Amino acid sequence: MPSLPSIAGVLRPVSAAARLAIAALSLLPALAVADVALYQATVPLQGLTAADRTAGFGDALRIAAVRASGRRDAATNPVVAAAASDPSRYVQQYSTTSDRMLKVGFDGRGVEQLLQQAGLPLWPAERPVTLVELFVPSVAGGARAVLAAEHPPERDQIDRAAQARGLPIAWPQQAVNLDQARARVSAPGGASQAVLLGILGSGSGDWSFGHTDLRSQGQGRAPAGVDLAADALASRYAPASTQGVNTVPVCVGGVPDIQSYAGLLEYLQTLSLVRAIAVEELSGSNVCLKLSVRGDLDLLRRIAALDTHLQTGAKGGGAPGSEGTDFTWQP
Repeated sequence: MPSLPSIAGVLRPVSAAARLAIAALSLLPALAVADVALYQATVPLQGLTAADRTAGFGDALRIAAVRASGRRDAATNPVVAAAASDPSRYVQQYSTTSDRMLKVGFDGRGVEQLLQQAGLPLWPAERPVTLVELFVPSVAGGARAVLAAEHPPERDQIDRAAQARGLPIAWPQQAVNLDQARARVSAPGGASQAVLLGILGSGSGDWSFGHTDLRSQGQGRAPAGVDLAADALASRYAPASTQGVNTVPVCVGGVPDIQSYAGLLEYLQTLSLVRAIAVEELSGSNVCLKLSVRGDLDLLRRIAALDTHLQTGAKGGGAPGSEGTDFTWQP
């Protein structure tokens, strides 16, 4: 790689347009990771007055706080509750539908500052897609699996709850038996795969969730399964370090030419937790950076593990040949 001058200390802001490039940059498996619209919500509109609209803005802001933080109790946080009583300054755009639904888009940085003031974490937009293996009572007796093409009431309840929690979900195309579904939860396939198993009875059910080293169980109606999965994932991807912006030194190997270098920087710009980038050193095929992130290096590693572009380097226990690096770049 040609020698480039150091620009240490010069932070380059991440553009909004670059964040939207993630779909073009990452050819991800169908059940791997999805970007979640953290700062949008749709709520019922009780009437047509300005007061009704303001009340709807407040309801939508509470939903956005829960979705963005990953915390179920974010809506009742005193700071969030106070902001929801006067939410207009956070509203960036809104529209109403013919069936009296209010669609609201909030200023992302404003909501992030609100979460920080409330002492709440931030769950980055890149989230594992959870495969839902749902078994409901069959008319012939026993339990049957719900597939992607089917829409029983229980599935509709799960879809609504997942949207409210900001939990990307997918439904299986082919049925598996209960033993196979339990095996998927015990050992979910791939680093980015998450699996939620629900076995429903009359009005309630048993739930199991698995993702990497996370395992949790619970009971309750259909939305309880969504809460189980969202709570577990938020515990991993929304740590306390996301309450502020931190400077993280990172060295990346596997960058032998200017094309790889440009691809790496473009990819990093798409990550929602990365706020600014400073290039510190270029040496051979290694690039050392200082990243301004909402979180820390551990969280960056967890987010990077959701796709294949940044593989763990020697510093993180990766493969030999990546000495001195935190990651190895894979275009």
